[in-house]
Amino acid sequence: MSPVIFGCVICGYPIYSHAASSWLGEFRAIYSSPKGTFISGVGQYDDPNSGTWIAPSDPAMRWDDQDYLFQASDELPVMRQLPENGRHGFVLHDACWRLLQNALEPNNIPFERLIGVCRSLPFPLRGIGVCWGHDYGGLTFFDDQDHYPWEDRLVERCGSSETLQYAKEDPYDIPEIPGLLMMRSQKPPHLVSNTQGRDCFSVLPWEILEAIAISLPTGDALNLRRASKAFLPILTSQTFWASRFEAQHDRDFIFEKRNNRESRDWITLYRITNRAHSPPGLKNRRRVWGLIRALINSLRLRLDDALESSRINLSADGLRWSEIAGDVKPEAASGHCEAFNEGCRLFRKQCAPMPSDLSRIAFSIAVAGNVEYVAGMRFMTDNDVDIRLGYMAEGNELFLEVTVVRGFVLAMGLRGIGALRVISGDGCVSKWFGCPKDLPVTERLAGFESISALEVGVDGYKMVSLAIAELDLSHVPRPLAQGPSLRATALWYPTVPGPDLCLNDESFTGESPSAAGYQPLFWTRFGGPGGIYLRSLTEVCVDRLGGLCGIEFHYNTEDIPTETRKLGRRNFTDFSRVTRFPIDGPGGEIIQTINVSIKRVAGERVFSFYKHGKLSSFKVSNVTSI
Repeated sequence: MSPVIFGCVICGYPIYSHAASSWLGEFRAIYSSPKGTFISGVGQYDDPNSGTWIAPSDPAMRWDDQDYLFQASDELPVMRQLPENGRHGFVLHDACWRLLQNALEPNNIPFERLIGVCRSLPFPLRGIGVCWGHDYGGLTFFDDQDHYPWEDRLVERCGSSETLQYAKEDPYDIPEIPGLLMMRSQKPPHLVSNTQGRDCFSVLPWEILEAIAISLPTGDALNLRRASKAFLPILTSQTFWASRFEAQHDRDFIFEKRNNRESRDWITLYRITNRAHSPPGLKNRRRVWGLIRALINSLRLRLDDALESSRINLSADGLRWSEIAGDVKPEAASGHCEAFNEGCRLFRKQCAPMPSDLSRIAFSIAVAGNVEYVAGMRFMTDNDVDIRLGYMAEGNELFLEVTVVRGFVLAMGLRGIGALRVISGDGCVSKWFGCPKDLPVTERLAGFESISALEVGVDGYKMVSLAIAELDLSHVPRPLAQGPSLRATALWYPTVPGPDLCLNDESFTGESPSAAGYQPLFWTRFGGPGGIYLRSLTEVCVDRLGGLCGIEFHYNTEDIPTETRKLGRRNFTDFSRVTRFPIDGPGGEIIQTINVSIKRVAGERVFSFYKHGKLSSFKVSNVTSI
């Protein structure tokens, strides 16, 4: 049996006992059971071959306590392991758990929120832990060459990365910190500011200027002293540099300073705790603290549990629903999501009528790693009644003044809604709320005459689906031009194509994109606008490895934009089967027709290309569109 090693859900480093770093094997498990959500005591994982995770039931106990053998302990199924008797959890280093406690002080860690967020994260096939969307501060990386950015393709651990040189150091107990905090305050040289000219800050006393600088991030404060010489003394202000160690500033990860009220040389302490001069343990704490900050933002989101209605509760004769969702994975009977390597999970749905007296909408954004998601929406009315769908980020919302909503344009990733735009009653389209970068876009939920209700599906911290209900007027005669088109309902990358590309209903295989699940359609203008590059086209190469992997367009010049050279991101390998179609573009040859057909042969699908009557066929497991 191969060893069972999982990575800490916070720092990403493997959990196992190491002779030189015993802290790596000390773990806690946060787990759910029919009785509730709990945190275990500190266990030691020293036998990866057994794959058993045993920890004290009492959170105050450790595996090395003298009376531990006489106390209750739990063997818990965690991470990829299947639940047992309704119990399942996630593991993290005890040191990372204590850092999380310090980061949240004076508040306690919300167990249910934490495990809900963890349950929403997939387990990449080539990883040992959960995938947040970040690289764990340099421990891992994503292959954006062979995969699209929204795919959860955490590839491997960077064997030569600088992060690995210090990631095994204990980020909580750092022996150098007491010595750093012993440095006595030195009287800095006095800087006199020359405030001649029209400097409006020069009339303010230094106490007010210092308070202004303290309220700013360090970079902004230093830029301010460049713009106004009145702020020049902040360079030698011990009060200002001491504030950099307070919460929400760039040295707040040295939390030991909170209980230290003695005078210190904060200027020197700030300088020697930068990335270049920090000891290895402090470098690792800075890395883990940054990951915890991102996690805390998700933990602070709030879901209105009182709003748990469904389509059934709001059903009415003549309502028709349209929906868009991420790659939602089905749940097993145990409530565990098997083969959860990418995509998202659906925990619950919320449904509410669209208010008739709408005044504005507030959007809450969740950040997981380097990716933003729409967490929830709050519809506010003239009567001060709020309708909340999804998770709310109180005090950190984005607002849009709107009275009538005709629909939404969505940027949809595998794991949820990355961004959206609102279509108002006059047809105007708002700015993006969230980040649509490198995500497929759809207009499936755009252009409604009257929206009756909305339904959102959520996981542990974000929206994974959105549905709109309107009155079903299909029985009412309407001009053909008003009917929906596949261009509008499909999920397109990189953008929704314009009408000039002639992508119409007859261009597809007959499968409705709205019923096909998460199936983005990729397109590229390989000949350039108006076919300006076709005279340089020399070859079309079709790459397949079981299924269709990509199409490359080769030219006789390098002066062709990268986006017009390839459809798909999988690179050709030694195992690829490549079909080549030579084209004499410089000689004036043009492609008259390319037909793509799919048919079933003995239960399998066969994909066929035709060029000037020449046929090339191969079996495929899955084809979306060409």
